[in-house]
Formats: sequence, C-alpha cells, structure tokens
Amino acid sequence: MNNNRVFDTLREDLHAAFGHAHSAAAIDAKLDEVIAKHSARAVLDEFVPVLVEREVMEYFGEHRIHVRFTAGADHALAEAAVELTKKHAGDALLVDAAVSHPENEDAGHMSHVLAERGLSEGQPRHFDDARTVAMPDFIVYLGRDVHRDEAGKDVKIWDILPAETVEQTRELADDLEARVLYMLGKLGIDPVDEKVAVDA
Repeated sequence: MNNNRVFDTLREDLHAAFGHAHSAAAIDAKLDEVIAKHSARAVLDEFVPVLVEREVMEYFGEHRIHVRFTAGADHALAEAAVELTKKHAGDALLVDAAVSHPENEDAGHMSHVLAERGLSEGQPRHFDDARTVAMPDFIVYLGRDVHRDEAGKDVKIWDILPAETVEQTRELADDLEARVLYMLGKLGIDPVDEKVAVDA
C-alpha cells in the first residue's frame, strides 16, 4: 500500500492545525522524520499513517482552534463575523463561514459597512477543497432563529437581530465586533493591533 496520499493529507492538516505556532519548515521536517522512523521498522504499511499521526500530534501539542460562523440565509453577516475575527485574531484561529445556498443572495448593507471599515468579504461561498469530515471546534449561530444545521464540537448562539438600514447595520457591525472580542478573550487569545493576512 502506498501511503503518500495519506501523508500529503496529514501534512495539509498539520499546517492548518499548527501553522500559527510553528513554521512550515519545522512542521515538514518533523513529519518527514517521523514518517522515516515508522516506515523503516514497519511490518504492516497500513498502520504507519496512524502511528505517524499520533506521534506528530502529540509532538506539536494544541491545535489551532477552528471557529465557523453561520447566519442561515444572511451570508454577509457570517462573512462579516469572519472578517472581524481575522482582523482581531490574526492567524491564532482557523475561522470560516458556513457555506450557504447560492440562491441566498446578500440583501443587506453589510458589504458596504465592511468596506467603510477597510474590510471586505473574504472567501468565495463554496469551497472546492472542503473536507467533509472536518468539524469545527466551535459553531457560532448568528441569531436565535437560524436553523441548527451545522455540526460543531461546541455550539454558541449569539442573539443578533437583523438590520434594515445602513445605520442599523453599522450598529450591528459594532455589536458583532464586541462579541468577537469577547469570544477571543474567553478563548485566551490577545487581539492583534492590525489586520494580518491569513490563509484560512
């Protein structure tokens, strides 16, 4: 059995989980070292990836926390939460928005308000490389009436009311930013002073 594809996937997972605390070169070097060690003495190749994963996960320690925001049909609100979190957390968190259906067009003023603040909606709506087995550590529902159709290890519900006008949307963005800062404090993450480019 050829384990190269499994190791490639493991390498991607390690960069996503520990890239905030370790350089890519350090992650690759440790993974290659552990692969060589277990491959050299393996009787059954099928178990090598399991042993390698266990050892490198133990070596690197705590993974980067993954937070996913969802707002049902209001995808712009979820993207605003993502952008505000990236602004204040930098690369300390892996953060994304739940994918919405394409027919749920943004019908609010959130894109305008984000642009006023020097932020823009980040990722496209649908991800080609999404892993179906990936489950975030936290799923944050932006509103009490949002359908609970996402899985997460822990679920948070933020009681957020929809905004109709540009001024209400500005107030909503302020409220969202305050909630993001509170969340970072609860997670033990110090906010960064300026926006950091993040590949998440």
